[in-house]
Amino acid sequence: MSEWTRVADLTDVSRRRKKLVALGEERVALFYADGEVFAFRDACVHKGKSLARGTVLHGRVVCPGHQWAFDLRTGQADDREECQPRYEVRVADGGVWLRPAAFAGAAATPASVPAAAPATPANSAPSSATPPSVPFPASPTAATQE
Repeated sequence: MSEWTRVADLTDVSRRRKKLVALGEERVALFYADGEVFAFRDACVHKGKSLARGTVLHGRVVCPGHQWAFDLRTGQADDREECQPRYEVRVADGGVWLRPAAFAGAAATPASVPAAAPATPANSAPSSATPPSVPFPASPTAATQE
């Protein structure tokens, strides 16, 4: 299955800076940093703790269980061989889209797709329509959610 699935509104992720979503039966942690959205499997490769409950700091997400830090762009753990599984991300039509069975490997391109990327079969939105890419907000709104 390689179709894109909308999992969240961009404004919701940008306000909160992180969000836990479901992609089928998989739990996925979304993170917003430096104007981009990143998506990791929510269970930390170290002890299975929820990364959505972690802290985003200096381009990394820090696991709340044992403080392992993972690079948002690559999923690589600091000073370790382990790599956190990531999903390919596309931002379009005001939403955050993921591809269900498409883990991005450590050697692959960054997990997020820049908003200005042209729509191609490899990074397009759902097959029903290909919405145009939309830019990230220059600065997230100050509103907060529960």
